[in-house]
Amino acid sequence: MRHDSSIVAFQQKRGGDCAAFLVPFLTSDMILLDVGCGPGTITAALAGIVGRAVGVDIEPKAIAAAHQLAQTTGLTNMAFVEADMAALPFENGTFDAVFFHAVLYHQSEAVLTRTLAEARRVLRRGGFVATRDADVGGNILYPELDGVRLALDLWQRWYEHEDGEALRFGRRQGSILRAHGFTPVWAGASYVNHSADAESRSEAVADARRSLLGLGPQLAGKGLATNDEIEVALAGWEAWGADPDAVYFRCRCECVARSD
Repeated sequence: MRHDSSIVAFQQKRGGDCAAFLVPFLTSDMILLDVGCGPGTITAALAGIVGRAVGVDIEPKAIAAAHQLAQTTGLTNMAFVEADMAALPFENGTFDAVFFHAVLYHQSEAVLTRTLAEARRVLRRGGFVATRDADVGGNILYPELDGVRLALDLWQRWYEHEDGEALRFGRRQGSILRAHGFTPVWAGASYVNHSADAESRSEAVADARRSLLGLGPQLAGKGLATNDEIEVALAGWEAWGADPDAVYFRCRCECVARSD
């Protein structure tokens, strides 16, 4: 995974809405694992629904932020562990549910296979795995400024450089889970709203700026973008953020599957 301070900052804004689709499948006696938990905001939201919630992340900065959140909330049925999702430090059948949010779409086929095998191993028989991931085909943008379109294209160039199908992962979640031994029982989609009001638009521009400035040197280093393109993309987001009617809805596809 590619974690940095801008990613952790963005994750800290996530909450229970990201896992709302999973709630009907949960009960108060379940033990849940949140894989790639980041700063723990989703884990904390789920801890209020299940008997115990455990978050794992490979990044020390993310786990440090999660521990700080745990101290702030005072929740006693929540824990965080620094661990590799492809080699989980738990016994077979430990969990009733395993949740992946925005984790699987940028993994290589080998890592994805190991990760889902680990999810099956730590799940009890009949337990649930739930995934929520991006799909570029459902995003909604207005106005369609050239600079913002360029920014979205720059991100796509990066992920297509890593994996040509990464940005279309969301629509394939059910088939991927089935291919790895799970039985899908529910599928849906929702949107992350980056334009609910002036504050959220301002946050979206700040997030885009951090991402472009952080990724820009890597894109340029691989010959995937020029410095001029980065500047045009940054200017596009500034113009988008200044429009009081601007909207940006990011699609998130969701799937729940059973471990048989």
